[in-house]
Amino acid sequence: MNPSQIFQIVNPIATLGWILLIIFPNWKFTKRITSLFLPAILFAVLYIAFLGSSFGKTAGNFQSLEGVRLLFSNDFALLAGWIHYLAFDLFIGTWEVEDAKSHHIPRYFIVPCLFLTFMFGPAGLFCYTMLKITLRKPLFE
Repeated sequence: MNPSQIFQIVNPIATLGWILLIIFPNWKFTKRITSLFLPAILFAVLYIAFLGSSFGKTAGNFQSLEGVRLLFSNDFALLAGWIHYLAFDLFIGTWEVEDAKSHHIPRYFIVPCLFLTFMFGPAGLFCYTMLKITLRKPLFE
């Protein structure tokens, strides 16, 4: 399989995880799927495989923006980077859902935060943090 084909597979898988978080947050398997199976096992294995297969095949580095651009000139490295986003954003979305449950924050309050986390990662985490501050809930416990 080429990187484009794999990309077409992993995106819908991540989307299914997000659907579980938004529509079925209380289903007994949602947390296991969205915090363990998808990001920690499936996406992690793919990430390691693609990172390993592309390691040392580009002239890039993490010391400049140009160096990072060169790193991602390899499609497998680019795919690994994308899977990194999918895994971490889904993990953060799961944390938001679980944290909201523990603080008795109504689900409909966090849906916009989840959407932003799904689409724009840190913007969604910011939204959730602002929601907690607005509701005067402890940020971390």
